[in-house]
Amino acid sequence: MIKIVSDNTELEAFAREGGIELYRIPGPGNYTWIEPLKKVAGTWYPMGGRDHSFRQWWFPNTQESVFEAGAPIMTLFDFDGKNIITAALSDSVKRTKISTAVDDLNQRDEVIFKIEVVDDGNFQQKDHEIILRVDRRPVEYYDAVMEAGDWMRTFLPKIIPVPNDAKMPLYSSWYNFHQEPEQTLLTEELKVASEMGFKTVILDDGWQFEGENTGDYFKSGDWKIAKDKFPDFKKFVDDVHGFGMKLLMWFAVPFVGFDTEAFKRFGDKLAFNIDWMRTGLLDVRYKECRDYIIGTYERFVDEFGIDGLKLDFIDAWGSTTDIPAFNENMDHEILFDAIRTLEDEIYERMTARNPDFLFEFRQVYVGAEIVNHCNMLRVADCAADPVTNRIGIGSLRLVNRATAVHSDMLLWGRKETPVNCMRQMLNIMFSVPQISVLLTKVPEEQRVAVKRFVDYWTENRDVLLDGRFRAPDPGANYSSMSAEKEGKKITVLYSNSLVELTCAEEDVWNCTSGSFIAAFGRPGTVYNVFDWRGKRVRGGMITTGAQKIEVPAGGMVTFRKK
Repeated sequence: MIKIVSDNTELEAFAREGGIELYRIPGPGNYTWIEPLKKVAGTWYPMGGRDHSFRQWWFPNTQESVFEAGAPIMTLFDFDGKNIITAALSDSVKRTKISTAVDDLNQRDEVIFKIEVVDDGNFQQKDHEIILRVDRRPVEYYDAVMEAGDWMRTFLPKIIPVPNDAKMPLYSSWYNFHQEPEQTLLTEELKVASEMGFKTVILDDGWQFEGENTGDYFKSGDWKIAKDKFPDFKKFVDDVHGFGMKLLMWFAVPFVGFDTEAFKRFGDKLAFNIDWMRTGLLDVRYKECRDYIIGTYERFVDEFGIDGLKLDFIDAWGSTTDIPAFNENMDHEILFDAIRTLEDEIYERMTARNPDFLFEFRQVYVGAEIVNHCNMLRVADCAADPVTNRIGIGSLRLVNRATAVHSDMLLWGRKETPVNCMRQMLNIMFSVPQISVLLTKVPEEQRVAVKRFVDYWTENRDVLLDGRFRAPDPGANYSSMSAEKEGKKITVLYSNSLVELTCAEEDVWNCTSGSFIAAFGRPGTVYNVFDWRGKRVRGGMITTGAQKIEVPAGGMVTFRKK
């Protein structure tokens, strides 16, 4: 039991069971309690990224959450990666903050935890109360986080299903074309990609305006096909489908650029402008604005037969709270309520046309409420940064395991070695892989590496995506990751070279800087080593409790119980 104090009022737990306590948070305000300073090795929270530090009182670790950004979870873990305390809130719509820090100023051997529920105009008491869940069980930190994420989803009326196509390797046009996609070259790319096992494609930014890359959204908002880039868009869609691929199209949901007819039309119905992006944001408290957005998407589905939407910049609505006052022409008083209505309407009207319609969101909108409007959730942009990609995957999978988690699109240079290409791919093993490399232009060995990875990933995706996920050692940005299902376990070693054999079938990939791994357990287990190409280079048998096995970088060793 803890003593939570707000304005000299103590909160009592209304439920306690097995190390978990539940408290009712009655409304806006600050709620503080004290934990003992003992065994703390670091922090984990959904938007923490590489930062697992444990900070001092004047600069606390803070997870801010609101409907369009973040998720209200904060964890302290010990030196063994076990949970010390995980605090989570039931409400991922209202603006809240969870923070923690060591109280070194008062020298009391104490850790301060603070919950802040912000009254920013979006809090309405009539909605529902907020529940605080405090978990002190000494379980693996990742189990505590995943269970907290599952608990948050119990407050939703339903969980949307994830179609099979949301779990298939995906080719993106973003990093390799940016705002200059071109029909002929992209079609050639997708033909090669389909032959390599990619089953979905995202046509990203740039298709909606003629001319060169602008680097902003000056011309986005009318949502018309640029004829200089796609002279026959219906043929392009038909070609994609002919390759056996599904097509998603990118839209910047709120944006009407300054150089668009939409900006002129909705100039008196904008929430605000972002000058450096040269765009306005539609105020979706007006039904007319929501109808324009949804009608655009319906037009592309009905006219061209697209299969999904990449809905970008939803978080931009949260850039400021300085928006026009409510007026009688609006049907929502609160902007976040209108955004929720918009997301509901998009989902309902798209899935009415196609029950398996695909919706991709990305970090930072990762809370339980908003994620329940998508079936694909991608790591935020981190081009050519495999470690950030891996960390993002871990963060998304721990909090949102009801959704298909995707990597950010992979990017590497044409002079990169195939081994390093494989290392990038191994960092995204436990997500749905996205790639944004010009496959028609890279060296043959890079294509061999991609094909090797995609084939292996596709063959084992049920284990990788649906198996029991483990992401130990957060302080080292996950020294390994693994997934296990029905007697098969797949592990990728990133900095840890030691693996314990626990299953009848185990595949262990070497993504470390070394050329060997140490395996222990079950003498008599047969092993075979493969290089990055998938070529067998050696084999043997475990003869002692622990054995050193040479595994080349980017390669794999399989263990099979004899």
